[in-house]
Amino acid sequence: MSQELLHVKDLHISFKAKGKDVRAVTGVDFTVDKGQTMGIVGESGAGKSVLGLSILRLLPDATAYIPQGSIEFKGNDLLKLSKKDMQKVRGDQISMIFQDPMTSLNPVMSVGDQIIEALRYHNKDKLNKAQLEQRVDEVMELVGIPAYRKKEYPHQFSGGMRQRVVIAIALVCNPELLIADEPTTALDVTIQAQVLAIIRDLQKKLGTAMVLITHDLGIVAQMCDKVGVMYAGEMVEHGSIEDIFSGDFHHPYTMGLFGSIPNLETESKRLSPIPGLMPPPNNLPEGCRFHPRCKHCMEICKTVAPEKYYDKEGHYVACHLFRDKGKEENHD
Repeated sequence: MSQELLHVKDLHISFKAKGKDVRAVTGVDFTVDKGQTMGIVGESGAGKSVLGLSILRLLPDATAYIPQGSIEFKGNDLLKLSKKDMQKVRGDQISMIFQDPMTSLNPVMSVGDQIIEALRYHNKDKLNKAQLEQRVDEVMELVGIPAYRKKEYPHQFSGGMRQRVVIAIALVCNPELLIADEPTTALDVTIQAQVLAIIRDLQKKLGTAMVLITHDLGIVAQMCDKVGVMYAGEMVEHGSIEDIFSGDFHHPYTMGLFGSIPNLETESKRLSPIPGLMPPPNNLPEGCRFHPRCKHCMEICKTVAPEKYYDKEGHYVACHLFRDKGKEENHD
């Protein structure tokens, strides 16, 4: 039986900009069970990274705030924890892999010292120096880096090897949940495949759950158990990997994402990109936020925000096209 690890409920995230409140994420709901991988997919500017950072409460306090919603981890609302208690969770029970390994690493510290830093913070009274060094050697070997290289510095590693160091830092305390924000964006295709294979193998060995933030549907198909499609701060479709990649119950934006990638099974000479651009969060359209770019746009779409329509448990589409085909239900 699946065990719920993370439950994001009706999450709203806003930023203060020039005296105005700008809503970056609106009413997002999803759950992640132990050992499960949840993919968050969408264009740049959809709110994916903001959502990921909010789980670890890494958004800047001076400009960002959460007016509504909760982020429950193992039944406890992370938004209600003190800063001191949140520091105990961050890096120990929940870790994050950032998309640019060069800016994630300290250039004047050896990679071994950076890996050991998390261990010292979370296990300072449990492990002696020899045990700390042994754990660093183990985790470096796990991610495919020879342990003797722990004395070297980030500039002495290639991009792919630096990302492996970042993964080692994220996994050294055996977290129960890993948030991976575009972990292969800065890497070439061959190294991407290697890094993804490492993450997937380590997940199986350690039983770690993951929230994978990406714009690449190929990575989603390869890595995820279920998917949330985000557009302009909203989750417009949510379902299992089978729900998203099959059938005909899909949000027009989801179909637009599929039309924007090459398909080896068809002979079309051109891709079908989504016209226009995603609206900025400070100038969102009325009604459905996707309607200015949608070829199925109806009059109702221009003024009324769509509800979530379900074709079955766990799979919904927020689109007026499905108001007669789907069921408007509450599956909280």
